[in-house]
Amino acid sequence: MYRMEYKTNVGDMAPDFTVRSTSGKNVRLYDCKNKKTVLLFFFDHERARCLDIISKIGLDHDRFKNMDVAVFPITGTDVEKAKTLKEKLELPFNILCDEDHGVIKMYKTGQCSTTAAHVCFEVITNVTEPTIFIIDTSGVIRSKMRVTSSNIPDNETLLMRCKEAGE
Repeated sequence: MYRMEYKTNVGDMAPDFTVRSTSGKNVRLYDCKNKKTVLLFFFDHERARCLDIISKIGLDHDRFKNMDVAVFPITGTDVEKAKTLKEKLELPFNILCDEDHGVIKMYKTGQCSTTAAHVCFEVITNVTEPTIFIIDTSGVIRSKMRVTSSNIPDNETLLMRCKEAGE
């Protein structure tokens, strides 16, 4: 059995994926190629810090949209729970649902356990490392920001990085 290792560093081609969104439609990352810059935010749907960031991005959604930026928040929950979250936060964009956690694993934003020396079957339960990727129209990762309590990017920073990726 082969194990595929994806590269997710700045300058790498972003791994393609297809997941269902809260609209009920499948969304494929590469459908944005040659069209839009993508802000891909892997977030934990149960972490207040992540919900605050996604809410703030929602407040500036028109600014992102005017720059031809597709905002794709992605989390490891099912569509129904994500729909409830979208309504609660009054988000103007859909949430992408990585129900089998394959994309979270591919982009290395989750881990299988925090227990040292555990037996690993690579079952990822949620996003443990909230991360924002900015992907240009060629599909190349132009920015990667881990979200921590001391590193919470504001919308001005995100807009600037999206603009730089779109140039």
